[in-house]
Amino acid sequence: MRKYIDNVNLYDFLNGKTRALKEIGTADISSQKSDSNIVYYRWDLEFDADTDAKKPNNSGIDEIQIIFNLNQDIEWMVGENKNDEKYQIVSMKKGDVCIYRNDDVGTSMSYRKGVNFKFKSLQMHTKRFKELLRTHFPEKDINNIERIIFDSVQMTRITPEMYRILSELDSADRYKEFKGVFLDAKMTELTALVLFEIVHNKNESNNYVSLRNNTDSYAVEKLREDIQLSPFKDYDAESVANRLSMSVSKLNRIFRELYGTSLHAYVQEMRLEQAAEMLLKMNISVTEVALNSGYNNMSYFSKAFKERFGMTPKKFSERKVLKNDL
Repeated sequence: MRKYIDNVNLYDFLNGKTRALKEIGTADISSQKSDSNIVYYRWDLEFDADTDAKKPNNSGIDEIQIIFNLNQDIEWMVGENKNDEKYQIVSMKKGDVCIYRNDDVGTSMSYRKGVNFKFKSLQMHTKRFKELLRTHFPEKDINNIERIIFDSVQMTRITPEMYRILSELDSADRYKEFKGVFLDAKMTELTALVLFEIVHNKNESNNYVSLRNNTDSYAVEKLREDIQLSPFKDYDAESVANRLSMSVSKLNRIFRELYGTSLHAYVQEMRLEQAAEMLLKMNISVTEVALNSGYNNMSYFSKAFKERFGMTPKKFSERKVLKNDL
């Protein structure tokens, strides 16, 4: 038996209200808002029955939506029926991204029972989007961009650069008091990359053809997020590859294609950044810093740290003392 959820119940569900969760399924939804009111969402949905979800309108909000489809082929509709001016059936493969203007237009989608759906999205008021265009483009380019994306859903593939920024957004908490500035910069950068691919029609770009049907890219993206948040853990390539059910060579290939560096180099970079932060902010020894950052070999840690920051860990920690004396 199919279930139907309307606008109100759907948003009860997405906001994690217990009644809706028990009746409909499970969800892991999170969001972050930039200083300029661009909202980034992570969606992880699974329904207990075949479910039709409808949003009859957009609550009167005129906004730009960018949707990154991560793990399932999906089909959804813009408009209530075929007579609607903006009616469009949107078919997205996993690994697709779309951008469209929802100017108080109804949308709907059918979810299959027991299937996990993962999305990420950006939402900003159209007024904010136009401000971005005016800041960075001449009038003729603004008119061209608006003509392309305002009237219908436009779609392209998620590129390695987009995957990289999505992962960075997921771990923005590590930037603490600078999080708002970081989110603004990264959300703007992500929007620019999507617009570039749409406007220049890069669907067949050789830069990411190898990822077009790659079902493992989301798993590798989650791995990168884990490294950013917990770099001290063991990320031995063979163990990680076994956990992700892929070969070491495949893991290394996908990681480099997505992020432009090796798994080993990225882990070391994140560990050294964490070590530097601890040396400046915590009153613990260099040995403790090394161990807490995932290093068991002090000689190797000191050498790697000096290559990265131009001084030994001990000298680096003395900067804290000098700062406190000022």
